[in-house]
Amino acid sequence: MKKAYFLIGVLALSFAQLLAQTNYVITRPDNVTLYVNEYGAGKPVILLGGGPGLNPGYLVPICQNMTGYRFIIPHQRGSGQSKMDKVDSLNMSTDKYVEDLEALRIQLKLSKLIIAGHSWGGMLGFAYAAKYPDKVDRLILLGPGGITSTFFTYFDSNIQMRLHEEDNEEAKKSTAREGGLKAIIPGYFFNRERALIMKNMLDSTLMNRNQSAIYKFTIKSYTATQADRVKDIRKYKNPVYIIQGRQDPIGESTVYETKEALPQTKFTFIEECGHFPWLEEEKAVAEFYQLLNSALKN
Repeated sequence: MKKAYFLIGVLALSFAQLLAQTNYVITRPDNVTLYVNEYGAGKPVILLGGGPGLNPGYLVPICQNMTGYRFIIPHQRGSGQSKMDKVDSLNMSTDKYVEDLEALRIQLKLSKLIIAGHSWGGMLGFAYAAKYPDKVDRLILLGPGGITSTFFTYFDSNIQMRLHEEDNEEAKKSTAREGGLKAIIPGYFFNRERALIMKNMLDSTLMNRNQSAIYKFTIKSYTATQADRVKDIRKYKNPVYIIQGRQDPIGESTVYETKEALPQTKFTFIEECGHFPWLEEEKAVAEFYQLLNSALKN
């Protein structure tokens, strides 16, 4: 059986649809070229995708359905157009991701960032706020992983329990990684019918060929640095908002872990909703956008 890989995030858009209103690159000291897309106009918001190592194109519907904001979507190292030939523990450290985000802040000439992070993107938000607590205006976390990696102990089983026999059979027969991911998508949704629609919209070109290695090295680094992160994140005093589906396979413990470390955290669970609120049924979608807009405006 294919392992239920964390935070797939390759839904809904073809690569061509990633063309944004503004596109540019940032070259890092280790010669990694980071691509950045911008959508809309207004208050700047950094929108961080999941993975790690997956194209952030699945976030574009959020940009298209909200006005009054300048959404800035970096293709994190190794994801999307920010491809890397050499993937190892040095290049994929949590600190490298954090410094990439700091380089983006400097490029944008912003004193503080509004960070909206989905899944792994929320975990990166934690890491950045732990190192640069005075550089974050607010954290808006959309079905985030935890400040620690504890949730991995049950995440896989939460995915597996939602899959049907035909999903597992499809995963077994798949020889390509993207095929295995496609097979287990229903495990991330509350509504299976909606999940199957999204499944048919998967585009394998949104997946970096090194995604497995990127995932492995990044999560290993995140786990190795969690003790310092738990300690340092308490220095962050600005607002934290969590928007999460009640049936998100990440589970609720990450929310309470965040609340314990950051007492200022405000959270809302969307009922009958999985890991991708903006791709679920109409009621969940409407509530998601209302909550996100409120968190951005407050």
